Amino acid sequence: MNNDVKFSIDNRKTAIENAYELTADAKKKVDSLFKEIEAFGASCKDSIDFETKFATSPLNQKYTALFTEIAQTCKSVLMSIPDPVLPPEQTAGDVVADLAKTEAELAVDGTIQHFRGRAYRAAHDKARDIPVVGDAIDLKNKIDFFSRFKK
Repeated sequence: MNNDVKFSIDNRKTAIENAYELTADAKKKVDSLFKEIEAFGASCKDSIDFETKFATSPLNQKYTALFTEIAQTCKSVLMSIPDPVLPPEQTAGDVVADLAKTEAELAVDGTIQHFRGRAYRAAHDKARDIPVVGDAIDLKNKIDFFSRFKK
């Protein structure tokens, strides 16, 4: 299987597994569906081919339905993340330095992603068009943004 296709499939699976505490039944459903998606992905030549075909595939509808079912039946991990508490020895300067380091790492990551080429950007754009995936990406961005303002 093409590495970019595998990356795209793994991200979809990780989105479910990291967002919810899966029950045994839900885990079986996820694993079963992703075996089908991986078989489908193995037949695609690259990530653009995969994203284009997957968007109109019945597997995409199954994925969306499963994500919706899990959202209704499993506990969200995102809602149970505790607010961070700064250790008393950490100063405002330490916080600013950590933030600057994080922003620099994000900038480097962004540059690396930029140079991965047009195929990655096209696949990412197509992934954002998938309702549940786009919503998950937007939710993560909002969480990241608002977590910067917590005391």
